[in-house]
Amino acid sequence: MEEVIVYTTPSCPWCHKTKTYLKEKGISFGEKDVADDSGAAQEMIELTGQRSVPVIKKGGQYVVGFDPERLENMLH
Repeated sequence: MEEVIVYTTPSCPWCHKTKTYLKEKGISFGEKDVADDSGAAQEMIELTGQRSVPVIKKGGQYVVGFDPERLENMLH
């Protein structure tokens, strides 16, 4: 299975909801803090064209924002 990456910031409530959702679903993921890592921030912007978090990436697919339905579709 391709790795799931979550682009986050520490103060983002939707990021926390996303990580909780993934943990509850048993999905392992890596986390990139775009507030602390300018390279990760640039990567996220190039991927989505946006600066909002969370961004959840799996392979060539991504979801911007906490959207359980789209996450479910992307992850399975």
